[in-house]
Amino acid sequence: MSGSPLPSSDEDAPAQSEAPMGAAQQVQTTLSLPHIIRLVIVNVLVLVELCIAMYMANKTPEEFTPVFFKTFFSLLVPTLILGVISKRFIPKAQQ
Repeated sequence: MSGSPLPSSDEDAPAQSEAPMGAAQQVQTTLSLPHIIRLVIVNVLVLVELCIAMYMANKTPEEFTPVFFKTFFSLLVPTLILGVISKRFIPKAQQ
């Protein structure tokens, strides 16, 4: 089989440490306790905002969608902005 796509010897084979073309490289990241706390707080706030928006929209079923979007996004945007701002005040994790 002279037309085989596999290398015939170990010299032609790529090194074991090389990743194949297009393969995603794994990156290890560690989150410090303040980062985890911030993440949990923002997630809980988003869930609370979702519940509030559902409650407010359920009061007027004929206008459910506009009331839901108005309520949810008016609460969500400041929360996300505060989450991004709070990220700047948390020091980087030690490696």
